[in-house]
Amino acid sequence: MNPLSAKLMLDRVRHWLSATSIQQRLRYLTLLNVAGLVLLLGLSLVSSALKDGYFDALQNLNTQQRQLQHFNTETARLQVAIQNYLNSSDEGLQQEIDKSTERLFEEFSQLEKNKSDYTENLLLLRESLKSFITGYRELKQLNHEIDKTYQNELIDPSRHAAELLAMVIGSSSQKKGQTLLGPASVVAVNAFIDALLKMNVYYAKRETVISLSTRSSLERVAQLAPLLESLAPGEFERKALNKLQKQVHTMISGLGSLQRSYAIRTQIMETRIEANQRAIAHTAESLDKRYAEIESTLRNRYSQRLSFINAFAIVLSLLIIAFTFGFGALVFNSIRTPLAALLRTVEAFSSGNFQHPVPEVGHNELGMLAGGLREFRNSAMQRTLAEHALRDSEGRFRALSDMSSDFFWEQNEMLQYTAFSGQRAGELLARNVLMLGLRAWDNPRNLGYEDSWAQHRLIVETHQAFRDFEFSLQMPDGKLLHLLASGDPVFGINNEFTGYRGTAKDISAQKSIEAEIRQLNQTLEQRVIERTTALRQSNDQLSQAMEQLVQSEKLASLGNLVAGVAHELNTPLGNALVASTSLRDQVRDMNRAVDAGTLRKSDLTEFMATCEEGCLLIERNAYRAVTLVSNFKQVAVDQTSAQRREFNLQQTIQEVVATLSPTLRKQQHTLTVDIPANIVLDSYPGPLDQVITNIITNATVHAFQPGQPGALLISATAVGYKEVVIMLSDNGGGIPLDKQGRVFDPFFTTRLGQGGSGLGLYIVYNIVTSLLGGHIQLVSTPGTGTCFLIHIPLDAPHADENAANVHGSPQLLTQTTLDLIADQDET
Repeated sequence: MNPLSAKLMLDRVRHWLSATSIQQRLRYLTLLNVAGLVLLLGLSLVSSALKDGYFDALQNLNTQQRQLQHFNTETARLQVAIQNYLNSSDEGLQQEIDKSTERLFEEFSQLEKNKSDYTENLLLLRESLKSFITGYRELKQLNHEIDKTYQNELIDPSRHAAELLAMVIGSSSQKKGQTLLGPASVVAVNAFIDALLKMNVYYAKRETVISLSTRSSLERVAQLAPLLESLAPGEFERKALNKLQKQVHTMISGLGSLQRSYAIRTQIMETRIEANQRAIAHTAESLDKRYAEIESTLRNRYSQRLSFINAFAIVLSLLIIAFTFGFGALVFNSIRTPLAALLRTVEAFSSGNFQHPVPEVGHNELGMLAGGLREFRNSAMQRTLAEHALRDSEGRFRALSDMSSDFFWEQNEMLQYTAFSGQRAGELLARNVLMLGLRAWDNPRNLGYEDSWAQHRLIVETHQAFRDFEFSLQMPDGKLLHLLASGDPVFGINNEFTGYRGTAKDISAQKSIEAEIRQLNQTLEQRVIERTTALRQSNDQLSQAMEQLVQSEKLASLGNLVAGVAHELNTPLGNALVASTSLRDQVRDMNRAVDAGTLRKSDLTEFMATCEEGCLLIERNAYRAVTLVSNFKQVAVDQTSAQRREFNLQQTIQEVVATLSPTLRKQQHTLTVDIPANIVLDSYPGPLDQVITNIITNATVHAFQPGQPGALLISATAVGYKEVVIMLSDNGGGIPLDKQGRVFDPFFTTRLGQGGSGLGLYIVYNIVTSLLGGHIQLVSTPGTGTCFLIHIPLDAPHADENAANVHGSPQLLTQTTLDLIADQDET
């Protein structure tokens, strides 16, 4: 658009505005603003809907991921339970495994309800779970068969074989002279007992070596049975030994069956249980990766859309602001220009120049005002003519209108009262308070005002006008009637003095109020002094109480610091003491060997190695103790003084963290420090240490439940070359929204009466905002944690001792405040 077209369009807009009423112009401007706000609100709603959709999708994804992780954990736990069941065959454990299996299928069904684009992984997971459960059922069936084989083919035959051996040994012991059967039977019994013991061990441990040894013992018994049968003295013993041989062979066969069953069980455990568990874990890992990809996709999509909406909102806001500002400027000029012309006309009329022309401002409210000015000019010119006619009559009545009061009075040339008129005149005449025929100063009811009467007499005797002459008359009841009189002399046709005419006003009520005010003023000064003294005493008491609370808070913090450092020093000093004691014993033994002449080179070499190791241990622990003491000294000195110096932020924070570490470890908290090593401040390290200590201590007390481990983070970032931002955060319970606005207030604590003074964060706020010259922000979401952002300059301002002390406790009431309170009371 060229300049000429723009000028033509602007002229058309101005012409349209001049033809439009001011109310309509303002309505258009308001509608324009409302439309812009509606558009911005719509964009805000779209952004909110996008954010809600993103967080809902992310929440569903996290729910599925937690279900998958729990499913994987339960599968591994079920595998361990199956292994325990195979080792113990407990009926209660079997029932627990069956219940766990049912829960797994229920959780898997819940997991399948939320499937979307990873159905194939879930099918593989279901097949692996089915194979896993099938293997468990096969193992359970096989375990029953093993128990049955062990009972029928090992336990029962062994019991029968033991009875037969007992019968043979008993029969042979009753018959004398059988010298060969007795020793052979003893060998068989020992072999049988050894086989029984190894058989039980094998059933419990399933070791192949034990199985072979058991079989060897049973075969030895089977080999001895025919020999014992040939040596038996009678038919009974031979039949028993024959049955014994059969039972032993049955046991050998059962042992083989047991070995095969154990082999099958091991194979099932490896191919069905463990292999499917690995498959389930691998599938779960694939699903977990898929969840991570989906989450990343959602996050990128949300970021792109939100960026687009924000950019569009910014552009739209700028356009709305520009258009609204331009249209508002046009509306403003369309009102200001004609209004200024009308104002110049009004100023001309005010100065009496009614010849000034009234401008044409269009057919709107200003045009109506211009028409009113034209009518006013015409009427003003007519009124000017009428004013001259009224001026004379106005002068005659001006004196009486100025002196209008409660009653009127007249005096003759002798200054004697000749008439009284008005509402109260009759009452005062009837009560002989006012008297005709007397001069004013001759009235016997006059009381006081002697000097004023003398001066008033000089004025009236010289026939001068007077105003507001004050005097008092005593009423019959003893009360005083205070009057304020004004009068003008009256002259005749020949300019001779004929008397006075005037008014009088009752000011008794006003005088009574003035007396009360004087009485109040006499007592007010003493009341102000007393109240100021009481306020100053209260202020001193509050200041002392605040200082004592701050000192108590500081001493409590320092006491915790001393206790932690003492506990931390116990370990290195104890280690150094043990090492020195051991070295002393080694030196004593070496002296004995030297005195006895038994010292060898190997002993000397061992002694030197021991000494070197002991010295290193003592040196390392002593260095650790010295480091702790040095950190404690630096932190203690800094926290008890407000000395300004240059210091490295990372080193100072590390020193504070070292002193807090024992307490944090005892409470199972972890504290991470992420601060660059090149940030150097010219500030007050002591108050900064106090700020860090108070915030960390406040987090350990309020952010976590008793026994709950927590994570704390201290990080810092330099902002340009003049400021650093220190962030202290935790993952605790957070601060409720209704209490976040009061955390920096003095004496505000959620643990009043439980050790909390309510001054920790109050001291932090005052130190940061006053001594360190920065500001502090609180960011907290209930349930997720709390974060404090401390913005302080690298070069701190010089401290003002009148504003705040080193602990950040300001004066409660200054003298200026007390004076202001006194002024308000006086008013």
